[in-house]
Amino acid sequence: MTRRLPAPALSLLTLGLALAAPAYCWGPQGHAAVGVAGSAGLTPNARAHVIKILGDDNLAAVASWMDQARSAVFHDGPLAHDPEVLKFNADFRHNGEWHYVDLPLGTPAYTLDDPFAKPDDVVHELEAAVDRLEGKGDPKLTQREALFMIIHLVGDLHQPLHTANGYFVVNPDSSVQLVTDPAAAKELPNDKGGNTDFYGPGKYDELHAYWDGDLPEKVAGSKDAAALAAIMEKRIAADGGSWKTPGDYHHWPEAWATESLIAARTAYAGIVFGKETEWPKGGIKRIEITFPPNYDATCVPLAAERLAKAGYHLAEILNAIQWSDQ
Repeated sequence: MTRRLPAPALSLLTLGLALAAPAYCWGPQGHAAVGVAGSAGLTPNARAHVIKILGDDNLAAVASWMDQARSAVFHDGPLAHDPEVLKFNADFRHNGEWHYVDLPLGTPAYTLDDPFAKPDDVVHELEAAVDRLEGKGDPKLTQREALFMIIHLVGDLHQPLHTANGYFVVNPDSSVQLVTDPAAAKELPNDKGGNTDFYGPGKYDELHAYWDGDLPEKVAGSKDAAALAAIMEKRIAADGGSWKTPGDYHHWPEAWATESLIAARTAYAGIVFGKETEWPKGGIKRIEITFPPNYDATCVPLAAERLAKAGYHLAEILNAIQWSDQ
């Protein structure tokens, strides 16, 4: 039976998250909707363990905990003075780097030993969180924190620009050329997952934010997480049977990263890259971009699929875990 927060409660939750935290990853709407869809797919066993750890099965309520923990480092957001978060940030000082991996677009597939992969990238940390819920791994990481990580990072991993980057040759006239070949991309500056690719003058008129917030809103037809979750659950009911991940579940995040990498190629396709502005100490500050005319026609359906798969795979991994009581 589908379980979800009542629409008014979810709307209030989403509003609170939106006001409390800057837009990261899918943004509060997307992450809350992934939490709702993930909760709907839990088996009784997984649900019982989630409730034991969280006190309820409301995955949406904690879906942005990792982003809020990152904001707390800067004394910002609703968890800025939360003792659990303060300890988490003290124990894991680089957790802000756990949300992504910077693969060149031409990478054939994600592998743990890829030159662009890191021991603390989103895939490694997701797999570490699964281990922790099974009683293994770093004892400093609590089961609550491991569960928060999985709920959030599964969402992150399905956002294409959390897996792939644009790497660029910058010419003397400040024009740029996108480089997709991994061998050629080494040592080149990158766009931080589209965060430096600006299509307009606004602070958030950039490619990454377009995927975080604009596209999920266009999928839902509103900013409401409940509306987005309903669309995702309908898609899961229709197509989820073909989304089962093969192989050892401890390595499923590697396969999901490859799917997002492939999606990222579409996210970058057809974009015209203009002039680059450099930071005073080097590195790309801003690249002017122009979307192709058919960008939304291609990428709104792609975003809808990535979000629905995030919800499906969140339930899939929580259902597969051999939960430890320690």
